[in-house]
Amino acid sequence: MPELRNYQDRAIIQLRDCVSNGLKKVIMALPTGGGKSLIFGQIISNAIDKEKTVLWLVHRRNLVYQMRDVLQEFGIDCGLIMAGNESNTKLPVQLCTIQTLGRRLKLADPFSNQFFINADIVLIDEGHRSISKTYMDIIKLYQDKIIIACTATPMRADGMGMGKVYEAIVDVSGVQELIDQKYLSPVRYFAAKAPNLKDIKIARGDYVVKELGKKMNKTKLNGDIVENWLKFGENRQTIVFCVNVKHSIAICEEFTKQGVSAEHLDARSSDEKRDDVFQRMEDGDTKVICNVGLYQEGLDVPAVSCIVMARPTKSMGLWRQCCGRGLRILPGKEDCFIFDHGGVIEEHGFLEDEIEWTLDGKKIAWKKKKRKKSEPKPAKCRVCGEIFMGLKTCPRCGTELKKFGKKIETVDAELVELKGVRKRNREYSWDDKRKLMGALQWHVEKKGYRNGWAAHTYKDFFGVWPNDKRVKDVAAIEPQGNIKNLLTHILIKKAKQYQKKRAANG
Repeated sequence: MPELRNYQDRAIIQLRDCVSNGLKKVIMALPTGGGKSLIFGQIISNAIDKEKTVLWLVHRRNLVYQMRDVLQEFGIDCGLIMAGNESNTKLPVQLCTIQTLGRRLKLADPFSNQFFINADIVLIDEGHRSISKTYMDIIKLYQDKIIIACTATPMRADGMGMGKVYEAIVDVSGVQELIDQKYLSPVRYFAAKAPNLKDIKIARGDYVVKELGKKMNKTKLNGDIVENWLKFGENRQTIVFCVNVKHSIAICEEFTKQGVSAEHLDARSSDEKRDDVFQRMEDGDTKVICNVGLYQEGLDVPAVSCIVMARPTKSMGLWRQCCGRGLRILPGKEDCFIFDHGGVIEEHGFLEDEIEWTLDGKKIAWKKKKRKKSEPKPAKCRVCGEIFMGLKTCPRCGTELKKFGKKIETVDAELVELKGVRKRNREYSWDDKRKLMGALQWHVEKKGYRNGWAAHTYKDFFGVWPNDKRVKDVAAIEPQGNIKNLLTHILIKKAKQYQKKRAANG
């Protein structure tokens, strides 16, 4: 019999208390990799001891086999209701795919149908899916029974609570707690500049895929994803989450061009192909899997230690489900890298953030606990892009954290791509110099300064006058991105110099 962890035992006690108090429909919140299948296995074992029957619903074929293996650890035989498998509905425990059971129950009146299981307890894997019609049709058949669901994200697709189905929620543990207890891998975050998505429509709580695909599937963006992985990914086993099939194939091709063994999977990929691809990853022959909507849930490959979010999302549930694929522990695995190319950390924060869940179907299903004033705010390394807290130097590259003003120093409100402020003439391209000179001219017009101010400021910074024809006659240019940050730095420096001069003169 498997030995349960303390929080798993605690979860079973909390679920039992809910049922004892008359709350028969309960959803359990537990981070990906927390071992919900072992909790369900123990619940089933306890139910068998009391001569109860159990129906366990999952939504993927590979999960059926995983859960069957778990039950065998508990010494439990189960029937399988799944296409391509012979069914034995006389066993007290039935494990089935929701799709197969749903289809077969429609063949005849459910209660006279041979595939209707008169279960005392119904268990639902990936419980956030249970609000869909397919699940609801089956749940209605068990209104007076005990229904227990489990998910890392107890929320509907639109972000609202799940009170339409469940009467209580058991929040077992958070990501940080499981990391501290060494049941999940520590996470390190890297973020690129967030894309501008103001023109992308939102439907059912997330960006419209067709529009988002056009925005994100650009040669430069895809190239940046591969370049960053080559630079910082340390050749880790990686899963890339993409917007659509075209986007996934394009990114996969970019990896392949750079000599990285990468493969693409989507909803049309057969089970056999999926199994073969993941076997190649476990064998080390494949490093990167680019996919669309396949592996937000139900993937158990502990060797994965890098997640690339190549797609933005408004869905906090999708963000946490995707990244959860890299949190499982494995001997020799020190941590998991998350590369954010969609501004998702800016949108939803860190996986370790404490979450308070609610069932209220009229409200967003979650809210973050407020950070105390004494707690450090996250900062982003201007050199390598790693996001960290509570340190004065980057834990990855050792770069010292510099203050460029509050808005740039912290990333609570906005993730920005910071690059080092270079002060030597030879380290700037002529294009950079033109942009800076244009920004200085723009500042002159904005403040009404004399014409010579821009030239003198240019000389103070580069050590030479802007007499070269490539910068001499540049018109005013509104600063953007890194040039805007550089202009801010120059203005702050000049203001401090002016204040010191005044102080020295009395």
